Amino acid sequence: MEILIGLIALLFTTVAMVVIGERTGLPWPALLAVVTAAAIFFPWMPSVDIPADMMLPIFIPPLLWALARRTSWASIKRNWRSVFFLAILLTIITAVTVGAVAYWLVGPLSLAGALVLGAAISPPDPVAVDAVAEPAGVPRRLTATLQTEGLFNDAASIVVFNLALQVLTGGEAVGWGEAVLTFFYSAGAAFLLGVVIGRLAAWGANFCMDPVSRNALTWVIPFATYVAAEEIHASGVIAVVIAAIVFNGRLEVGAEDRLSGSAFWEVVELLFTGVAFGLIGLSARDAIEQVGSQLWHAVWLGAVLSLVAFLVRLVWLYGLYVFKSRTGSRTGAPLRLQEVLLLAWAGMRGLVTLALVLSVPATAGFSLYHELPVIALVVLLFTMVIPGLTLPWLMRRLNLHKGPDPFGDNAREELVARARAAATRAMNRHSKSLPPEALESIRGRFLEETHTHEEDEAESVEEKQRKMRAKARKFQEIQVEALKASQSELLRARRERNMDPAVVDDVLYEIDAQLLVAEKRLEHKREEHPPKASTSMLEG
Repeated sequence: MEILIGLIALLFTTVAMVVIGERTGLPWPALLAVVTAAAIFFPWMPSVDIPADMMLPIFIPPLLWALARRTSWASIKRNWRSVFFLAILLTIITAVTVGAVAYWLVGPLSLAGALVLGAAISPPDPVAVDAVAEPAGVPRRLTATLQTEGLFNDAASIVVFNLALQVLTGGEAVGWGEAVLTFFYSAGAAFLLGVVIGRLAAWGANFCMDPVSRNALTWVIPFATYVAAEEIHASGVIAVVIAAIVFNGRLEVGAEDRLSGSAFWEVVELLFTGVAFGLIGLSARDAIEQVGSQLWHAVWLGAVLSLVAFLVRLVWLYGLYVFKSRTGSRTGAPLRLQEVLLLAWAGMRGLVTLALVLSVPATAGFSLYHELPVIALVVLLFTMVIPGLTLPWLMRRLNLHKGPDPFGDNAREELVARARAAATRAMNRHSKSLPPEALESIRGRFLEETHTHEEDEAESVEEKQRKMRAKARKFQEIQVEALKASQSELLRARRERNMDPAVVDDVLYEIDAQLLVAEKRLEHKREEHPPKASTSMLEG
């Protein structure tokens, strides 16, 4: 019962922090971590203890699915440099550098143990970045870079972590060739598994007629994909990401299903993120109790390793900026020195770091075993909580409004123009069956409420009402057709390489909402006044 009470309290606290974050402009995950960490001062509060080996399987699949469903193959291809240079190379370099510093600072620490610690600290957490960067007003182009990096860097860090842990626990050396083959097998097998599961899941979802059962299916698939990948020793992270991208690319649903699915996953993402960050804060009490007299040594080591991880990221991003400047590249990020600082500051560690540290077995012979949780929490303090709380302030100081469409406004305008053009083409197909003023009325209805025209006073009241109902029904049918044409155009745009899927989804959400209302109105009109087969709806 205590665990249930603790989880309920954590969920309520999550909602409260979301509200406070909206009011204050501060990122609510960072606020939640700080508030729940205050539990160390209240020993009577129940502790929510989830086994370390269950942290990743419980939280990572749904949160990664929620993030990956907002991207596309075209976006991944456009940002492939971010995947390679940031998600893979930078993660490995950070793991090795942080591990080397830890090995140098802590005498009893073995090389394998140092690399275990470095791999756990190396990956910025996609959940932390997504929950903090967007509310702080980080430009869409930079947020897309951070999200793309976050979708794949966990896989690189987990492979390095497992290899180092294998050496630590088994005492067997792992050669470079074996390490490279393990990485490629883990990534390749996960990719193939993700494609297969994504296609099968899309087929099953398309077969479902009920939005509730379809959303329930999307809830189960991430967990099944992660477990299946781990069973064949592949990367569960990559498998879930690929399955989500394939699934959403092949899913054939209407406006109502898309709106309900988005709402469902927004709630899932919020609550799971809240529980994950709440557990990070709540774990502080147990960590402090376990470390005992080595508390300040662990705090000092965590602070130093946090600084090293930040400096490695800063130097690497500066090198990318110099390379882009010399080659004249204007795609991706960073393109300016301000962007280098922002991307380095937003390299927030989170759930993966804590889960990997807690998964080290007590029998591994790790000389810093009792200090590990405190080291991880200090790293999260310096790389997630402090940057998260100061990111809005930093955004106000940095001039990030320059550059190619930083907030996606130009892309949004282009998408709206394309949607309107598609709607106009659909309406123009009825130019022969409707007078020009009627078509103009429908065009206006696409953006605002429709209006009616004066009728001939000589006609009877019944005749006027019949014609008005027929015209209104016809207007509604053409409006639905126009909105569907806009919807199809936006879905095509989402598959284009130069389009940000998140911006497309924002515009598509508005069209879906209009289409849903228009279809409901048309259905209502048909039920109230079904058309007569012998009478033209446009006579007169």
